[in-house]
Amino acid sequence: MFSLIPIKLIFLTITIYIWRELFKRGSALNQPRISRYMLGFAILSILLSVISIGKIYPYGAVVDLLIFAIATTLCMTLTTRTLVGKLLQFLFIAIPVLGPLAYLLHYQVVGGAMNKDSFIAVFQTTSSEAKEYLASFTSVVSLAVLILTVGLLFWILKQNNKNIVKPLPIKTASTYILIAVAMVCLAPLERGLFTYPIDVYISYQKEMATTKERMALFSQRKVEKNYQASKSESGEVYVVIVGESLNKHHMSIYGYQLNTTPELQKLKDEGDLYVVENSFSNYPGTMSALSHALTGANQKNNKSYTDAVGIVELLNNANFETHWLGNQPLSNSYDMILGLIAKEAHDVQLTFDIKFHSMSHKDHEPDGVLLPIYERALNELNRNKNQIIFVHLMGNHTDYCERYTPDFHHYEIDELDALYSYIFKGGVGHSKECYDNSILYNDFIVSSLIKGLKDTLGEQGVGGLLYFADHSEDIKRGVGHSSANFSFDMVESPTLIWLSDSYKANNIDKTTALKDNINSFYPNDFIFDTVIGMTSTEVSGDTYCSSCDLFSNQYTLPLEEARTMHGKLAYKPVQNFTSKTASTIDKETIKKATILFPN
Repeated sequence: MFSLIPIKLIFLTITIYIWRELFKRGSALNQPRISRYMLGFAILSILLSVISIGKIYPYGAVVDLLIFAIATTLCMTLTTRTLVGKLLQFLFIAIPVLGPLAYLLHYQVVGGAMNKDSFIAVFQTTSSEAKEYLASFTSVVSLAVLILTVGLLFWILKQNNKNIVKPLPIKTASTYILIAVAMVCLAPLERGLFTYPIDVYISYQKEMATTKERMALFSQRKVEKNYQASKSESGEVYVVIVGESLNKHHMSIYGYQLNTTPELQKLKDEGDLYVVENSFSNYPGTMSALSHALTGANQKNNKSYTDAVGIVELLNNANFETHWLGNQPLSNSYDMILGLIAKEAHDVQLTFDIKFHSMSHKDHEPDGVLLPIYERALNELNRNKNQIIFVHLMGNHTDYCERYTPDFHHYEIDELDALYSYIFKGGVGHSKECYDNSILYNDFIVSSLIKGLKDTLGEQGVGGLLYFADHSEDIKRGVGHSSANFSFDMVESPTLIWLSDSYKANNIDKTTALKDNINSFYPNDFIFDTVIGMTSTEVSGDTYCSSCDLFSNQYTLPLEEARTMHGKLAYKPVQNFTSKTASTIDKETIKKATILFPN
C-alpha cells in the first residue's frame, strides 16, 4: 500500500507543517530564537552531509529535520524558572546540536566519516576506555570547537530567556512530537545523522545475540561438529603469538631504515626464522580480523565466523593440550568474539581483564609481564602430549608511548612536532617515534618467546612458532586503523614463523612448501589453516583449506585474487621501505633518531 503513496512528499509536507507551527507558536510565546537557531543547525548539518558526500556524515535527510523539531518542541515546552527546567532545556537543545559536532570531530581526528565500526566501538567501550581515548586524541583545536559550540548554545538560551517566556502548551507539544515520531517510523530507513546509528545498533545487537547463543552452546559442549581432527605424533610443542597493531613497514626485518627488529633479524640470519614478505590483514580492526584469523572463516569460503570452527576447539578435538596467555581482556562485550575462541583453551591465564582491572589501557603493564607466565607454562608442560600455547600481546596498540618500558625509549619526537601534535592531533601517544620504540620492545618480546620455546625443545624437540598481527596502523597519516578512513597501510601486517631443527628434519615436505610460499600473498584469515598445517593436524571434511595453508604445496593466492575487508576489497600492496625506496622515508627523522643497534 505504502508503495503507491508518495510517502516522501507526505513526509516533507508534515515536516514543513511542524516547523511552521513551531515558528508561529514560538513567536506568540516569545521564544522565536529557539526555533530559528535549531532550524538553522538542522539545515546546516544536512547541507554539510550533502556537500561532504559521505566524507564527514552519512547522507542526511528530512528525518534529521524532524529530530531537531522534536528537541525544539521539548525545549520550548519547559519552564525556565527552575534550575531543573533550565538544565533540561539546555540538554534538549544541546544533544541534537552536539550530535553532528561529534561527526565533525571524528572527521578531524580520524579523517573519515563515522561508519559501522566507529559506532560499534562506541557501543562496546567503557567509561575508562572512553576517557583514555579522549585524553589521547582530543586536541586543543577539538576542545576549542567544543567549548565555542557549548558557549553559543548558552548564549542562545540566554537571549531567548531575557524576557519571561511562556512554555509551549503540553497538548500542542504532544501533538507535534507524536506526528514527528510517527513520520520517523513511517519514513524509509535512511543513512541520516541520527537514524544511521540506530540502524547500526540494531544490527550489532543481533550479531551479539548470535555470538552469545553460540558461546552458550560451546560452554555446554553442544556444538554439532561436522569434522574429525586428529594427530598421530605426540610430544610436540607449538606457539601462536597474536600481535596487535603492527605495521610491517616499520620493522627493519621488512626493510625499514631504522633498526627496529635487531633480535628477529639475528634469528632470520641463523636460518630458523621465516618472514612472509607479502602478508597482510583481512580487516583493519582487532575483533573483525581475529574472528576470521582464528576460525575457519576466510575470503575463499565466505563463511560467517559465527558458523565457523574455532582453532582452539579444533585442536582440543585433536587431543592437544591448549593454553591461552593474554595481556588483553576477554570478559567484556567488545572481546566476546575472541572470548568465544580463546576460552575453549584448557588453560587460560590473563594479566589484564575486566574482572580484576579497570578497562583503561593505561592500567596495562607492557607485554613483558607475560614472560614469567610463559616460562612457567613451558616448564609445566606434559611432554607426553602435544601442546599449543596462544600468546595474545598488547603489542603496538595506542597509546604507543605506553607500550614499552623506559629502557626502550630510543627515538625522541621533535619538540615542534610534539607541540603540533598536541594542538591538532591530541598528543604524542600516536607519534611515529613512540611507535618505533614500541616495535623495538615488541622485537624483544617476540624474540624472547622464541628463545623460550627453543630452550624448552632442546636439540631433539619438535615444534614451531607462528607470529601474526591482527592488523596494521597508518603511521604516515597518524590515523591509526579506523576503517572510516581506510588505507592499505592499515592492513600491512607481518607474519613470522620459527621452526626447530628437528621439526625441519621430520617435516621436509612442509618446510620446503613454506620456503616456496614465503613470497606469496598471504592474508591473516588463512592463519587457521596454516596452524593446522604447521601442527600436522589431520582434519576431515571441508573445514581445512589446503590452498590457504603456507605449509602446503597446494597453497595459492595470486595478487589478482587477494582481498581484504572480509573479501570486499581487492588488496593493493604498499611498497616496502627498501633501499630503493629510501626517498619515501622521512630522512630528517632518521637523521635525528638515536639508533640503539647500528646496522
